[in-house]
Amino acid sequence: MTQRIAVHAPGTPAVGDVAPSSLLSVQELDAQGRHEEALATLRQRAQFDDGGAITQLALRLLIGRDAPHQPREAIELLRKAAALGNADATAQLATLAAAGAWMPQDWPGALMLLQQAAEQGSARARGQLLVLAGDRDPATETAAAESSCWRLLRESIRVEQWRTPPPRRSLCEAPRIRFAEGFTTPAVCDWLVDRARGKLKPALMFDGNRPAFSASRNNSDFCFDIIEADVVLTLLRERVSALVKLPVFAMEPPQIFHYARGQEIKPHYDHVRAEGGYEAERIATLLLYLNDDYLGGELEFPKVGVRTRGRKGDALYFANVDAAGAPDRQSLHAALPVTEGEKWIFSQWIQDRTFGSAGS
Repeated sequence: MTQRIAVHAPGTPAVGDVAPSSLLSVQELDAQGRHEEALATLRQRAQFDDGGAITQLALRLLIGRDAPHQPREAIELLRKAAALGNADATAQLATLAAAGAWMPQDWPGALMLLQQAAEQGSARARGQLLVLAGDRDPATETAAAESSCWRLLRESIRVEQWRTPPPRRSLCEAPRIRFAEGFTTPAVCDWLVDRARGKLKPALMFDGNRPAFSASRNNSDFCFDIIEADVVLTLLRERVSALVKLPVFAMEPPQIFHYARGQEIKPHYDHVRAEGGYEAERIATLLLYLNDDYLGGELEFPKVGVRTRGRKGDALYFANVDAAGAPDRQSLHAALPVTEGEKWIFSQWIQDRTFGSAGS
């Protein structure tokens, strides 16, 4: 049973005694650092079958953001909000079902939930259906909404085709560098860029102990968590898994890197076990090119004389360890400065064990 939290000052009504319309907004309480009161407010509003409040409460509990980390309760709350018609809750359940997060993985169920969220009015769910069905034309979206054919879009999605990557070719054997042309569609690339816009922060460098600012990089990035993730991203990671032949459960949360003119990452290594107290090892790095309308910005491996860049939708991955599992000192690499335009990259690091285990 969920414990209700009542936070009130002497002489004022308890949160449970006040109608939702008279409460301070959750945003105001959070802005004042009064997160327990914000949580109590959401719990109170949830008792009025407020689908939006139930969903907000669930999302906080799902990742422990200014709240206890209680994913099981969060899922039950999401199901309740979805039953009340909240499209955001339904779309979030679709992501969880696709990822198999705190529930069995269920791709047919995930796509059905995505269809339901689209029918409930979720623009994010509608966009995902269009991307996965291979059609992001605004005219198609308008026609789909008017004719209620989200079901037809859902039925056109072929999950197994998404799990079947294109051929890969070798660019180098030491370190092992592989390239896959046309790894994904331009629509997926545009979708990922749109997901990151407005959310970028100065990028940090992980030294094997903790993330920190470094003079070796001056770009920005955005990191996905389970709330920012969606069905498109989840299926893309399964495609990555099929390409690199490493499991999804060993993948770190993916990131979007953005480079403005003049921005770069100087030569560095992605392996981390030798750099600090990190017990897990990043054994591979995959980069997906999200655009190609820029100059400069090549990926360079200076120790082996490899310099390359891909077109929009191409993917490149490389091993950070050698065949024996030791850090590969030949894998030193750099993102050279962008000289014109801006560069967008999807980055996926993959560890040698389940992400989140053994001190990772």
